Amino acid sequence: MKIICRSAGIIGNLRPKQNIKDILAAGFEYSMLDAAVLCSPQEFKNLGINNYKREKGKVYLTENPEKLSEEMNKAFVTSAKELGLHLPVAMAPTVAAETIHSKKTDINKVNDTLKQLSKETLRLAIAENCESIIVPPIYLGLSPKEEWEVNSSFYQELSKIADDAGSDIRILLKNMTKDINGHFVRGICAEAEEAVKWIDELNAKAGKKDRFGFCFDVGNATLCGQDIKEIIVPIGDRLKAVIVRDLDGVHDAALLPYTACFKGQQTNWLSMIRGLRQIHFDGAFIMDFADTYGNMTDMIRPSILSLAHEIAEHFAWHIGMDKLVKKHDKRVLFGAGNMCRAYMKDYGEDYKPLFTCDNNSARWGEEFCGLTIESPEKLKELSPDTAIYICNIYYKEISAQLKEMGLKNPIEWFSDEYCDTFYMDRLDMAADPNAAKGGKS
Repeated sequence: MKIICRSAGIIGNLRPKQNIKDILAAGFEYSMLDAAVLCSPQEFKNLGINNYKREKGKVYLTENPEKLSEEMNKAFVTSAKELGLHLPVAMAPTVAAETIHSKKTDINKVNDTLKQLSKETLRLAIAENCESIIVPPIYLGLSPKEEWEVNSSFYQELSKIADDAGSDIRILLKNMTKDINGHFVRGICAEAEEAVKWIDELNAKAGKKDRFGFCFDVGNATLCGQDIKEIIVPIGDRLKAVIVRDLDGVHDAALLPYTACFKGQQTNWLSMIRGLRQIHFDGAFIMDFADTYGNMTDMIRPSILSLAHEIAEHFAWHIGMDKLVKKHDKRVLFGAGNMCRAYMKDYGEDYKPLFTCDNNSARWGEEFCGLTIESPEKLKELSPDTAIYICNIYYKEISAQLKEMGLKNPIEWFSDEYCDTFYMDRLDMAADPNAAKGGKS
């Protein structure tokens, strides 16, 4: 899985090199070749309006689509290559949903400009050897019948550009929203059934199984009150990228995960993680937190980048839990509580541990979930290739304990936080005198 920092809203055209250095310092290896760095969704509102206020010296790509490659290279693409920030995924411009309510905006011109800019972004992405490009469907002012007709032709044109260039770049569609009287509702490819149908038909027309794929925008699904897992699972291996952003369920925003917490979490991270885990997702994991970043003072922004990377790593750990369990041929557990029980329920039959151990001496020799609870000293008898899976919330303390014991075995952290198994009858460990040392799990 590639953890990617979305560049729009993070990399500015005034000092892109410092922004890129901050992204790299935070731990990110990847960002995006994102046209929105120079062409925001709001910019399209001005199409058809002659007297809007222009920024001095700015090249408006909506008026000069042919300059996209030149301006993107000047803005940050060249600097990213110089500094070692990789851009494996590109993204074509999109238009703000509320643009449909702008009476002065020429909607036909908006759609034509989007098509042209998407083609220019694709050409740049091919030149920069991007693995994939996210191209949102055209949707403004189209009836349901017109949506497929217009977009089928549009995506086939993009496919031909890639074919003519001899490129295997994958073109990713995205789930969309519509603005109906100020309310966000499900748009093109918001339903899994439609997304699957579009991708399969486009691949058939392209004559290539993997020319088209899908990018799932978590924020758009949250705006429309959808069950994230119910969308992800049917799409399956067609899903090549996920845009991860938090919001309040009402306003379209790009917030750092876990920060839109008014009256509890609005984004169902449990559903996202379970869905991605079930399909063994291993694509582009795009962190989009431009609004959180943009509203911070300059001095704190590097810390926001570091936190974003840490959250992404946390998500990746949970999503990859199945792979983590299967990583080693031999294993034991450390912990004899709820987390151990969850492991045995979900993985115990296929990946059974030799035993489990616990710091609570009163439980040594006890049978728990089909395992014998041993003293931690028993771990010294293990072969070096036997992994120790910590099934306990005191990960750091137990890891330090194992290292102090001189153990050289692989140490892995298991978590049941997002497992499919959920027990209403949690074990009562309150009487455990060694809870602070790792007895509670």
